[in-house]
Amino acid sequence: MVVAAVLSTGFVVLRWLDAAHRQLGQFVVAGSRYVKPNRVTKGLPIHGGSGYDGQFYYRLALSPFNLARTAYGIRLDSFSRVERVGYPFLVWVVARGHDATVPLAMVIVNVVACGVLALAGGLLAQSAGRHALWGLVFAGYWGYLWTLGRDLTELTSAALLMLALAALLRHAPIWSGLAFLGAVVSKETSVLLIGTLTLVTIYLRLKARPSLLSAGPAYLALSTSGAASGSVAMQPSTAPSTAPSTTLGRLRPRRSDLALIIPLAGFILWQVVLLSATGKLPIYKSGGENLSLPFVGLYHGVVHYVTTFPSISSALWIGELLVLALLAVAAVLSLRSSPLEFRFLWMVSVLLALCAATGIFLGDVGFRSLDDAFLMGWVILLFRPQRMWPMAVICGGVWLVVSAELIRFI
Repeated sequence: MVVAAVLSTGFVVLRWLDAAHRQLGQFVVAGSRYVKPNRVTKGLPIHGGSGYDGQFYYRLALSPFNLARTAYGIRLDSFSRVERVGYPFLVWVVARGHDATVPLAMVIVNVVACGVLALAGGLLAQSAGRHALWGLVFAGYWGYLWTLGRDLTELTSAALLMLALAALLRHAPIWSGLAFLGAVVSKETSVLLIGTLTLVTIYLRLKARPSLLSAGPAYLALSTSGAASGSVAMQPSTAPSTAPSTTLGRLRPRRSDLALIIPLAGFILWQVVLLSATGKLPIYKSGGENLSLPFVGLYHGVVHYVTTFPSISSALWIGELLVLALLAVAAVLSLRSSPLEFRFLWMVSVLLALCAATGIFLGDVGFRSLDDAFLMGWVILLFRPQRMWPMAVICGGVWLVVSAELIRFI
């Protein structure tokens, strides 16, 4: 946690000194199309054009309970933005409602989130029999540099998601459920991962097999026993079961289910609140904007960047894509050594990545929207019997290259 916080702080300071010309408001990347100068936005640098997503989280951070389309001279480009209130709410808390301190609070929340993400990754690494420093690979996703440098929400969602998994492994269902809830109101796609975890848990109970939710560390030990030593791990399905013999008994609610009930119920409630306040169902809107048929967006992205090669942006895009593909291949080869729940979480996250809309693949922002696939890929690799340092070195190299780019340019 400390190492990740120090590195992210160093990146932020260097970006503030060079690219932002000592103006933290530059991180917001406000555009004149959506942001108008007024008393609240006074001092906020406003560029010509559309700006970037951070301007909408800045608007929500000014007042996260104000769900109007336009407020403080800032117009939301889509009502789907209000779904991701987790990050702006935390910024509002840190800023204590003072408009002038919001740009600084946005940076502080993301730096802390980066540290918490590394902490949660370290806890998961320890559960898998690895050294806690392996938690750095989760915070080392190069896409999060864009999140840090442009006041975006992915780091908050990722930190809470990983913290929830770490709490789940330690038999703390209430804390896990609250962290999951924070993740789903920070990034709506997290609810699909929680739904996947719910379905796999139900399946294992119907088959009278132990699950991660019910057995916790004892169940995980069956998959991690050989991860650090290099031996073949026992599969979770071979563990003895103490589940009730009847189907109804197996499906009886348990205290551990709070880890799933809290976020799912909270997400539904939040959608109802937003529907009542805006007259629209945000999850439907965001799905239409961010998802497409599998491989369509990827295809258009590849065509675009191959035709513009050898520009710097195309070289970075192609290189980042190849590293993500390499990580996916490594995860596939390691699936059998990981718990069943984590396998399905990884598969769903990859499917979501492949269904990302064309606009996401055409954006030169380090594939920040595909971070779930990166995180779950590394969760799978934690249970791999073989060494992981070559993959970590490759990812670290990409992180250094992207950080150098963003220190110079907004």
